[in-house]
Amino acid sequence: MNQIETARILIRPYRPSDADSVWQVLRRKEIYDTTYAIPRNYPRERVDWWIQFVESSRKNRTSYEFGMFDKHTGAYLGNCGVINVQPALRSGAISYFVNPDCWNLGYATEACSAMLAFAFNELGLCRVSGRCMAKNGASRKVMEKLGFLYEGTGRRELLKDGVFYDVDHLAILKEEWAGYLGF
Repeated sequence: MNQIETARILIRPYRPSDADSVWQVLRRKEIYDTTYAIPRNYPRERVDWWIQFVESSRKNRTSYEFGMFDKHTGAYLGNCGVINVQPALRSGAISYFVNPDCWNLGYATEACSAMLAFAFNELGLCRVSGRCMAKNGASRKVMEKLGFLYEGTGRRELLKDGVFYDVDHLAILKEEWAGYLGF
């Protein structure tokens, strides 16, 4: 995949030149507070490594993460992708984060709708799972809008800063999706 366009978003592979814009988002406290795996005080030099890792994972066909950019301004909006792809099981997981300045504008739902089309139509997956911290109702709402069904809560599944958090697990099957929102 070279790029996908939705109504408002250009979704494309990361470039080294994106690193500064990515870091400006990843270093935000709101991102750390609401995400499962992004560390606190994300160091700038780690972004360069991460972009290379994402590209390597895409080439190895194990994960497909992309940058989300405003189609008109080119501004970096966040990240979306299908990760932990297991071809033998025809499964993967949705992944996303959005610049907090752009929260509640529908970007995550729009981008993830395109990622589901990619997962089911291009990768041939049967199941796409998703997870979010139970306290992150906005993230769960994104998945529910896309047709994901709640499967359970991992109690005290995540330990951050000495505090345990519950993690909600959701999933969608290809036959449940069928182009659900169609952005």
